[in-house]
Order: sequence, then structure tokens, then C-alpha cells
Amino acid sequence: MQSNEFVVKIRGRVIAMSVDGMTELEITAIAQQVEKKMAAIEELTNIVDTSKLAVMAAMEFAIELHNLKQKSETTTEADSRKIEDLVTKLESAMEKELF
Repeated sequence: MQSNEFVVKIRGRVIAMSVDGMTELEITAIAQQVEKKMAAIEELTNIVDTSKLAVMAAMEFAIELHNLKQKSETTTEADSRKIEDLVTKLESAMEKELF
């Protein structure tokens, strides 16, 4: 993957970073999500310390990612069971027709 250098501005702070496999548009959209998340947390908690807001936002994103991974794993396991069941039924049906 190609590494691209980007500069984003979050909470008035300019952050230069190198990101693999993403476009400037994607990075800008992600930076906007971070900005919105921090603003929402600030509004709910009245915390103005950007470091605390950044950590809290990171935790919320990490929780969302964890939940999505769990859901994906559960879905994948269920899909695998369904496929195995269909294969078993198909094999059984083929054996009945052959004999």
C-alpha cells in the first residue's frame, strides 16, 4: 500500500500524519468524525481539556470498533454454520439421487 502524507486540523490543532491506502477525502471525513465526536462529548460533559476529550473520543471509537468486530464475528460464525448445514443437506440429497 502506498503511504500518503496528510495534514488535518482537529480542535484547532494541525496534525501531520502518514496514512496507508486512504485518500485525502477519506482522511478529511475521518477527521471531521473525530471533531464531531469530541464536540459531542464536550457538550455532554462540559470538559474543555482537548487531551481528555481526545482520549474519551478514542475510547468511544474503540468501543464502536470492538462492537462491530464482535457483530462481524458472530455473523461470520452463523454464516459458516448455515453453509455447513446446506452442504450437508446437498450431499445427502445427492447421495439419495445416486443410489
